[in-house]
Amino acid sequence: MKKLLVIISAGTILLLGAVGVAYWLSWQPQAWYDPPDYSLPEVKMLADKAEYRLNEEFHKVRPIEDVWRLRITDEAMNTWLSGRLEGWLTHDQELEMPPELVSPQVHATSEGIWIAAMVDVNGNTFRPIALQLWVAIERGVVTVFPTSIRLGRVPIPVSVFEQMIKDVQQKTGDISSIVPLMDDREVEIQSILFEEGALVLTCQTHLPQ
Repeated sequence: MKKLLVIISAGTILLLGAVGVAYWLSWQPQAWYDPPDYSLPEVKMLADKAEYRLNEEFHKVRPIEDVWRLRITDEAMNTWLSGRLEGWLTHDQELEMPPELVSPQVHATSEGIWIAAMVDVNGNTFRPIALQLWVAIERGVVTVFPTSIRLGRVPIPVSVFEQMIKDVQQKTGDISSIVPLMDDREVEIQSILFEEGALVLTCQTHLPQ
């Protein structure tokens, strides 16, 4: 009987310990999550540089048969996200950043791209949530596949949000991989390659039809 009580007590302690660790981990962001401070001059300068280079590469005059590549690093994406995303959404997309979501950041890996942010889950408490996506392009259409979800560092089954993901995909419809330019040319993004810390776009510039 005494041995049984010891086993039950030890099991209870281990279970409570595991729950406590899981709860603690659910409050810890991903190891790579460290949003840049856009108020720092060097961060703003990097954001300017990243946006300028992207515009320059997309608008560059190229031979029509030229297939070109653009490598975009985590650093470039995150400095831009830290101070330019909200203005871009408001001005170009006529959208607003949800107040429940702050400090978005991305991290590319060979298995896809992570998107993380602090999310207000109950009206007054922000928790770190990360979503990993795999992006594929076929016949001019971008398809996004969620592959992993983390609450803090605790994995959550993607199936829990399966219906929500389907609803979002139905509402947004197909996403075109064609980017129109101001001079009526178009840039076709043919593929996206994921590397550790960067993504590589393979593109082709098309003349006006």
